[in-house]
Amino acid sequence: MKFVQHIKTEEKVSLDLKDKKILNLLGKNSRTPLTKVAKKVGLSRDTVNYRIQILEKKGVLQGYITLVDIKKFGYDSYHIFLNLNHPTKEIEDRIIKTLQNYPFVRAIIKFSGKYDFELAVIAKSVQEFDKILTQVVSVCSEYLQSSEILIITKNFVSNVFPKGFFKTEEREAEKSFSDSEIDKKDLEILQSISNKATLPLYKIGSSVKLSPDAVNYRIKKMLESGTILNFLPVINFSSINYNIYAILLSLNNLTEEKEKQLKTLLKTDDNVLWAVKTVGRFNLLFYLCTQNTEDLHNTIIKLRSYFKEDLKEYETLVAYEQFKYSYFPEGLEI
Repeated sequence: MKFVQHIKTEEKVSLDLKDKKILNLLGKNSRTPLTKVAKKVGLSRDTVNYRIQILEKKGVLQGYITLVDIKKFGYDSYHIFLNLNHPTKEIEDRIIKTLQNYPFVRAIIKFSGKYDFELAVIAKSVQEFDKILTQVVSVCSEYLQSSEILIITKNFVSNVFPKGFFKTEEREAEKSFSDSEIDKKDLEILQSISNKATLPLYKIGSSVKLSPDAVNYRIKKMLESGTILNFLPVINFSSINYNIYAILLSLNNLTEEKEKQLKTLLKTDDNVLWAVKTVGRFNLLFYLCTQNTEDLHNTIIKLRSYFKEDLKEYETLVAYEQFKYSYFPEGLEI
């Protein structure tokens, strides 16, 4: 969820075709060896490494994370939208800092719009989520005007970059996985690479007391089982003149057939980054990544036109900054 700026940078970066190809390959798997990236891009390994370092230095690449299927560990995903009563910056910073320290919080995004913040949290049951919600509300209760809760039930789209970012690149087919058991060593590996997805095998091995070959074997098994979904770069879209928008949408009569149509519409749209079906006041949450408001407008108009008889309401939020971003929170247990 995902992909807003984490480190503020004033400099705007212009990307050439080679940069985009490198980013595309890193977006498919950030642990791809530089030699393979170089071969596909048509540059030397050293040149690719240099370009990546420049993108990191200029704030385009903000790090690398490991995308983990939380459901494999018995967790469900919830999103809490908070509307605050104009707190001072000092109070807002205090609220954010407190929420960042909660291990069940995966992401915190600040918005301009009806809601000020979005929290992505995980819980193993409704009862556990109720306790989490109580904690969240208590942190900002003095300034809380309203809140909205969405439970994620299905994933429709999950991209590192919007489809329109690479007009000539082919999209990889979706993978299917089988189940496998996770032990404590696997958990240690996941914790080690959660926010350092490109960490070398020998460094991972040193931290978990396994050989590099053993670490490599376990990572491959977790990829095959679907526990690890991918290794992704964290992109600061603001630095390359892209904006992120969150759209909350409520549709009436969302039948199975209409759901299929909706999924196809979202997957083929050039601007959609991430989209999920939800339970709550809104039954669809998706993120758009665009260079101009016209693209945002076109996507919304397309959805409104396609589902004009069923569209109940929608909210558009402008993502301003992300304060936390982790797919494998600390303290997660088997």
